[in-house]
Amino acid sequence: MSNMMKNYTKKLQALTQGVHPTIYCSVVLFLVSYVTVDIIAHISEYDVTGVCSSLSSDALKLQQGKFTGDEAKALEMKWNEREGKYCDVLLGHLPSKAKPTILPKQRDDPWKHMKWVGKPARCRVKGQLIEALDDSYNFRRGFALKYVDDVEDKFHLLPWVLGNKVNLNFRKRRVYLDLGANRFDTSVQWFMRMYPCDFTEVHAFENSTELFRFPEFPYDETNNTAASNEVQGSRFVGKTPGIPKWMIQRMKIYNKLVSDGDDDSQNALNITRFIKETLGLTPADTVVVKMDIEGSEWPILTRWMADPEMAEIIDELFVEIHYSDPSMNNFGWYNFGEHTREDATHLLAGLRSKGYFVHPWP
Repeated sequence: MSNMMKNYTKKLQALTQGVHPTIYCSVVLFLVSYVTVDIIAHISEYDVTGVCSSLSSDALKLQQGKFTGDEAKALEMKWNEREGKYCDVLLGHLPSKAKPTILPKQRDDPWKHMKWVGKPARCRVKGQLIEALDDSYNFRRGFALKYVDDVEDKFHLLPWVLGNKVNLNFRKRRVYLDLGANRFDTSVQWFMRMYPCDFTEVHAFENSTELFRFPEFPYDETNNTAASNEVQGSRFVGKTPGIPKWMIQRMKIYNKLVSDGDDDSQNALNITRFIKETLGLTPADTVVVKMDIEGSEWPILTRWMADPEMAEIIDELFVEIHYSDPSMNNFGWYNFGEHTREDATHLLAGLRSKGYFVHPWP
């Protein structure tokens, strides 16, 4: 080894013989400068925190009336330019890491003290506003702050659903897929009643044959008027509204495991193939998907992030991402140790950066 080093040193001396020290210094200075500029450029490209701080400062001045007229328009243009620069990467969709505790300077911030519908995210998806991801409260701010008493409460989603921003009823096929339907009244009924789209097809997946049941007693709610109230010009129902016949006729149940691949031995169905080939859905259709499949979402969503065609087919996605975190012990989430809450946040942000209009469910 010693002889090799001596030979190498002699060759190096021969190659550099006669080179002026100034040249050495110039080369070293050039390399250091190049590396420094490159590092700064990459940091600035993804320095989302700095961008957001700047925008927050501008927003405060705008609220205080310090920007008006042309200045306000210029500010809006600046936001749009920055949104275009940062929102096509995952970091643009990640939440800020502010502590969930209410600091003295935050007591006048309604989102830190009262609102639980969520702030708008700094980046739009499909050109529309969407709620900011709020992993500090396990994506359930209202429940975490005791504004609602049910972790399954879904009403905080209503201001942000795509169907409230874009009319999805003009398309001939309007399809709702419930992946992990559980019972009729947990999500299928909610979407059919609350989501602002008249779905022509509902495909519900529930592996257990003991859970999902079609509702009984077809019902015509248009004739459910108490006669004694008609004279007064008011309409009161004669009995509790049930499930109309049209709703039942549009539903189809599949007792299959939703999976990333077909496996008859496990009763598993490749949901990506089902959507593209069996149903033949395309971007010309309205497609809303709710996914709650107890951890099986990870390989499916990872595949979808790499599939731009699926991002075009699915108009809106609601997904409960399962992970392990001490704050989720009361929910019984003990079997998802390979995934953390940070992983879940990155998955949601990554989906949004790929064009999926996705919300944490419920």
